[in-house]
Amino acid sequence: MKTIRGWDNKIVYLHTDKNLIAHMGKKKELVRVLTTTETGAVGQYELLDKPGIVFMPLIKNGKNVEFFEILGNQLSLF
Repeated sequence: MKTIRGWDNKIVYLHTDKNLIAHMGKKKELVRVLTTTETGAVGQYELLDKPGIVFMPLIKNGKNVEFFEILGNQLSLF
């Protein structure tokens, strides 16, 4: 679990997931959810076609401003 300060100076606790896949925004771009907050908001994500570049979406009142639709866990064959 990571702890960071939000834009409003509140402490946000992030839970590491790394296996969740989601659609983001109106274009429904596929992303890998790296962390979620206690309220279920996406804390950090990376694009599936550009791994390694981590984005932190805006969270307001414990919810994401951008739309995220969790699709499920990513399966690994290895």
